[in-house]
Amino acid sequence: MTSALIVEDEPLLRAELADQLAMLWPELEIVGRAENGVEAVAMLESLRPDVVFLDIQIPGLNGLEVALHVPESTQIVFVTAYAEHALKAFDAGAADYLVKPLSAARLLQTVKRLKSREGRVVAPEVWRQLFGKAAAPVYLKWIKASIGNSVRLVMVADVQFFTSDGKYTRVVTATGDALIRVPLKSLIEQLDPGQFAQVNRGAIVNLEAIERIDRDGATMEIHLKGRPEKLAVSEACTRQFRQM
Repeated sequence: MTSALIVEDEPLLRAELADQLAMLWPELEIVGRAENGVEAVAMLESLRPDVVFLDIQIPGLNGLEVALHVPESTQIVFVTAYAEHALKAFDAGAADYLVKPLSAARLLQTVKRLKSREGRVVAPEVWRQLFGKAAAPVYLKWIKASIGNSVRLVMVADVQFFTSDGKYTRVVTATGDALIRVPLKSLIEQLDPGQFAQVNRGAIVNLEAIERIDRDGATMEIHLKGRPEKLAVSEACTRQFRQM
């Protein structure tokens, strides 16, 4: 049986979508309903649904930010009242895109597409002409991190640096450490380059966490605010720190 998560902050709209899906796709199991982005990320982790119907304008984290946490095996259908978000939705990997108020006929098309497992859809060029240039990138704002046997959400802005730790990546904040399974190579692509920079193959630093940079010839070493660790800057990464 196919499972689905509905993410919508308006109770009446959540109920309406669930009712329409029950009529058009009786065998679909609605395993959860979230009303904000933080709750949605937690449910995606625990429920692992096959499909998520995801409103874009929700509190906490918006739908595009939540999409960064959706497993590759989960298909995304964005639901929103704003048609101008269409290009961003498709760029984020949406299987389909629904505009409010919902139409039963349009939702039926979505159901057929999901049943056929067409997977990700690339925005056609005509959409780019209608909705403008490529959407600005959406960077990570929250990270799901493991601390012992528990999982918590860490604000990316609070992270001082990331370092490789075997099969994991260590997330260091002023209040403690945590672990995530995302490798540094993938993580750097999801972080705002205006705030984070790669220091070496095994470390990424929050530029706002840097207290000073010591230079000894061609060697650079980063000292962090309120932390004893020192991060060595590799030769390949020195250019971005020379003017600091």
